[in-house]
Amino acid sequence: MNKLITYTGWLIVVFFASCLIIIALSYFSFNLNFHFLRSKQDLLSNTIWLASFYLHLLFGVVAILSGIPLFFNRLIPFKSNLHQILGRVYILSILLITGPTGFYLSFFAEGGIYATIGFLCMTMAWMVPTYLAFVFAVKKKIEAHYLWMIRSLALTLSGVTLRLLTPFGSHILELDEDSNFILTAYLSWMINWGIAEIIILRVRNRLKNSNFLME
Repeated sequence: MNKLITYTGWLIVVFFASCLIIIALSYFSFNLNFHFLRSKQDLLSNTIWLASFYLHLLFGVVAILSGIPLFFNRLIPFKSNLHQILGRVYILSILLITGPTGFYLSFFAEGGIYATIGFLCMTMAWMVPTYLAFVFAVKKKIEAHYLWMIRSLALTLSGVTLRLLTPFGSHILELDEDSNFILTAYLSWMINWGIAEIIILRVRNRLKNSNFLME
């Protein structure tokens, strides 16, 4: 039963992550009147903003593609060179590019100062667990590394939750646009962090009675 829940959970994650990747890559037609960019016409002449936007999307995709496989020990053994390479790609893409660009883009968020604060919190909530996962990997504290990577990947997938909450807020709750942006700016990462803690509660005892991280 536990394996069925795990496999079902991963199928859901992979499906929605794939949808998010498709959405992100669709912007690389470089049509500056496409979807979200239609509401940002006043910023398109800002080279820093535009470069940050595309870097955020591109390396967000890199983070997802490099992060998810790290949890499949049978596919990529935890002690393998490939795991270490993908781990470095994942950590660096977040800490050096996607996180900092997300921090910068937060100051231009629709919904005003409250939405900006929410997105700033999201960025910090994403970067801090990722950094701690890196620190514990360097210190060879594998269990702590694994648990912080669960949190990090959950926050990496906040974009999925944000895109699910946005139509929910506008069509089901019938919120105005600014209120919807504010709501999603906070709930998208809070929900994912909460899910990560639930997963950690499920796996913590199993980790103590298993050596699969050492295989």
